[in-house]
Amino acid sequence: MDDDAAVLQVLRLKQSPLVDFQFAGTTQAGAESARWLDQQDPLLGLTDEAYHLLSERENFDEFARLAVKGLTSQQSLVILEYFNVFSGFGEVPGVPVGAVFKDRASLVEHRVHINTQWGIIGTRDRGAESVVVSGGYEDDKDYGDLIIYTGHGGRDQDTGKQVDHQSFDARGNAALVTSHVTGVPVRVIRGADAKRKNSHAPSYGYRYDGLFQVESFWQGPGQSGFRVCCYRLVKVSESTAGWDVVTDVASLPSGNVEPGRTRVTRSQIRRARALSLAVKELHDYRCQICDARLTIKGLGYAQGAHIRPVGQPHSGTDTPDNLLCLCPNCHVLFDNGEIVVNDDLTIVSSQPNRGLLRTSHDHVINLDHLRYHRDLFR
Repeated sequence: MDDDAAVLQVLRLKQSPLVDFQFAGTTQAGAESARWLDQQDPLLGLTDEAYHLLSERENFDEFARLAVKGLTSQQSLVILEYFNVFSGFGEVPGVPVGAVFKDRASLVEHRVHINTQWGIIGTRDRGAESVVVSGGYEDDKDYGDLIIYTGHGGRDQDTGKQVDHQSFDARGNAALVTSHVTGVPVRVIRGADAKRKNSHAPSYGYRYDGLFQVESFWQGPGQSGFRVCCYRLVKVSESTAGWDVVTDVASLPSGNVEPGRTRVTRSQIRRARALSLAVKELHDYRCQICDARLTIKGLGYAQGAHIRPVGQPHSGTDTPDNLLCLCPNCHVLFDNGEIVVNDDLTIVSSQPNRGLLRTSHDHVINLDHLRYHRDLFR
């Protein structure tokens, strides 16, 4: 945002009942307005009464929201975060993790989840602020620090059964995809779920359970046979995964068909570093999709990408036939369905690629894993 745009936003507030500007000089937007503001006292042209009114936090928050009205979502977030104004994302000031609310109206009152009906708050442009997990969708799975969350749409309100397909174009579903892309975590609120007896749900009301990262998304068949939008939500923590340190790899290790888990702050899948390293060395750190070979200080760099995702609910294996050597760009695109590979190993993507997945007689890809990956983004 340039200086003139910022000045224009301030000038727009002159009609607000909250503030009272003392305009001494031009009110024209542009360079002259910028000079006028520079000449004003530290109150930025506000009256003493308005300045003291804004010293109250709630009034300042309202003032800040008026100031960013009309700006892009990213510009608004930057400005509000700079002034420590709650933008709707992240932790709600004054609401600790574990706080319990008697009903949805109380959630709205405390700004934890600002709609009494919607399960997902957000838009495609801004991303998702919060979601409610309360057993409303039959395909939801709650493992505590890991949640497989089902998007909205296609559910019969009376029976709770899925009666139609879901789409990533739906408002809330698109918002969660945006949150995955931007990396901004969402608030998770769990509701009492006596019917399904979820051990992670509160005994009554609604409980704020902290921030979760939208780690991945996909689409697949639900219990009733309809395709549903799914999101893997992982609780934000300071934990790190363990790694096996292995050197002098002569051939591809056998890997692990049931990747183990190690407990740090939360359970995380332990990836076999030796296997990833061996696959990358076999391909000389050259991407199997676009043929790019990156070097850092003369050393090859690539990433090991699982075809069928490892972990719940996909349960992919940590074995050579489920691993690709990819550059970072193709890895991100592949994980998010912008690149898929057919059974004949032809690459389907609008992004630059070599047309046919490069393979090796020492590194055979399991076609079932490729089919599983395609089905996630069909």
